[in-house]
Amino acid sequence: MNAGEQEPTGISIHTGFPNPAADNSLHGLDLNHFLIRHSASTYFFRIRGGDWESSGVFDGDIAIIDRALDPRKTDVVIWWNDNSEQFTISTCKDMPKNAQLWGVITSTIHQLRASGQELQARSKQHER
Repeated sequence: MNAGEQEPTGISIHTGFPNPAADNSLHGLDLNHFLIRHSASTYFFRIRGGDWESSGVFDGDIAIIDRALDPRKTDVVIWWNDNSEQFTISTCKDMPKNAQLWGVITSTIHQLRASGQELQARSKQHER
């Protein structure tokens, strides 16, 4: 940095090997901070089935649902389907008029590497 330039906020610059114990500007990664806006109205659902892949929600994903948000037309939402008596996922604009909105899916957690238990459970499901 040249004289008179200010260091950008939130960035630490080290020369040589950094000492993490001496760097007070580093904070732990808190996924709650990044993924949850309203903790009292946020729920996690494990998704089963591949019907929503076109919306970016895959089988086995964990959907983070915020019930405090007002949905926008393009939001992916979860709503209660009285006909099938189960939750359904769609965009808000594709949701039936008489459907009961349950919440807005704000994020999904998509695990790329399955644990041993999950792999066993998946193979059992495919055998059926």
